[in-house]
Amino acid sequence: MEPPVDPAAGRKALASAAVALDAADLDHWFFGGWAVDLWVGRHTRPHDDIDVLVMRRDEAAADRALAGAGWVHRPMPDDLVGTTYVLDGSELQITFLVPGDDGGVVVPVPQAPIALSTGPLAYAVRDLDGVGVRVLTLELMLASKGVPRPDELGGAKDRADLAALRSITT
Repeated sequence: MEPPVDPAAGRKALASAAVALDAADLDHWFFGGWAVDLWVGRHTRPHDDIDVLVMRRDEAAADRALAGAGWVHRPMPDDLVGTTYVLDGSELQITFLVPGDDGGVVVPVPQAPIALSTGPLAYAVRDLDGVGVRVLTLELMLASKGVPRPDELGGAKDRADLAALRSITT
C-alpha cells in the first residue's frame, strides 16, 4: 500500500482511470474513499489508493485501457481477486467481479464469495473536475460502509466514510 497521495494528484489519477475505462466501454464501478468524496462533493480524508470494480471477463481489456493511459501494472504476490496499477505515485486497486448464480455479481473470494447484488450492479455518475466518474450507488456505498472492517485502520476509515455519506442523506 502506498502512502496517502496529494488530493490533487489523486483526483488526476482517478480521472485518468475513469476516462480510460470509459473509453474502453468497460463496466466498472469506483468505490471506497474516492467514491465517498464524489458523493459528498469534497475531499473527506487522505486516501492510500483508488478502488474500482471490474468484471473478470474484462481483465485483458482493462489492462490495455489502463496501460494506454500510462498506468503500470504492478501485481502483488498476495493478489487473490484483483490486481494493482500505479501512475505518478497513485495506486489503483482493481477488484474483479464474476457473474453470480442469481444474475447478480460476486467478488470471488476463495471459500467466502461476497455477493454484491442479486441483479445487475447499479451505478451513478458523479462529477470530478468535469469528468463523469461511475461510482457505486449511494445505497450500496452506505451498505458497504455500514459494517466497519475489523482492523483498527480500516475500521476507522469505514466509520469516517459512513459519517461523510450520512451527512448528505440527512
